[in-house]
Amino acid sequence: MANNNTNSAYSLPEKPKKLLLAKLFTDAQVRKEPEEKQKTIVAGLVEAHPQKDYPDTFFGRATAVMRGEMGLLFRSALFFLLFTIPFIVIYAWFSGYFQNLVVGGTYNFMGNIGVGFPGGGDSIAVSVASLYRNVKMPLMAMYGACLLFASLGLSGLFYCAKRSYYQDYYKNFAKTFWMGFAKYWWKFFIAGLCMVVIGLGMVESLLYLLEQQTLGTAGAGAYCAVVFTWVFGAPLMLVPITMMGLFTSYELTFWQCFKNALVIIANNLVIVPVVAIVSALPLGLCAVNNFLGFIIYAAMALLGCTFMALCWIAMVDRGMVKCHNRKAEQDKSEQIEKRRAAKQNPQTNGQVKNAGNQKKKNTAQKPYQNPKKKKKK
Repeated sequence: MANNNTNSAYSLPEKPKKLLLAKLFTDAQVRKEPEEKQKTIVAGLVEAHPQKDYPDTFFGRATAVMRGEMGLLFRSALFFLLFTIPFIVIYAWFSGYFQNLVVGGTYNFMGNIGVGFPGGGDSIAVSVASLYRNVKMPLMAMYGACLLFASLGLSGLFYCAKRSYYQDYYKNFAKTFWMGFAKYWWKFFIAGLCMVVIGLGMVESLLYLLEQQTLGTAGAGAYCAVVFTWVFGAPLMLVPITMMGLFTSYELTFWQCFKNALVIIANNLVIVPVVAIVSALPLGLCAVNNFLGFIIYAAMALLGCTFMALCWIAMVDRGMVKCHNRKAEQDKSEQIEKRRAAKQNPQTNGQVKNAGNQKKKNTAQKPYQNPKKKKKK
């Protein structure tokens, strides 16, 4: 039986993938940073700034930069530790003190168990519900305030990570960190505020449901609140995460960063949520026990947050390149279709031919006649 393989030269070209939310996208270049003054070694000679050979893949490059620039990034992260002090103070000491202050005391859960034992004991359900309402909820708000304060330090940390990722040479890590803080602190504060508000809404609705379930009074409203906040809050959390990577990387205004974040998320429905979930895992593990929480805090504060920043920058870089390529292919295909439509449209061609014939008729010259000869006849 003969093979019915068609020649690839005569096959139709693949239609380029459409860029979703293309009208919101702003194609921008990577932000150029001021060069750090080179150290003079000898008169007329300055220190060289060699470019390292990092992989072309985005997350592979982030991993290679973390290994190659670990010493420099570690020293830069030391300043970030200053912005995490409120979190570790509340986590290590104040949370236990606050719990003992609010619900501390001797509980009697043996009341009304039989004849001869005095009644009037405490209710386990009411005590656990009080723990959720009066201790856990206020502590979550305190942790949110600490994370909001830490977002200010992320501005300097992301700036150092961005310069290492794109090999914008710097050696003075202290000056570079505070330069990034001075440039972007307000942008990171607004993005961090959005993350904290959304995150608190999700956690508070869950704690409220647990409180109502403990008391046995959970209604449809408590369940709907959890579903609503988590279904809508989780996707919204991706927007400030993406914006943080855009702030220091690309020449965009705050509003353009917001719109580009929506475009990147819409065109990268897998990689953006995966990076966000992996980044949020350490915070979830801190709730297991205090010992594990101390280990995670030390690892994240010194190296983990820096690697997270590199991954967010790589995610944004990947998204911008992908959107740029799709937009270029889409614009090219639209131009080709317009040219084909202009050639194949019979009405347009007929109008052009008729217009040409009218011009020819108007411009046709009559033969010359001598007026004197015409009178003699």
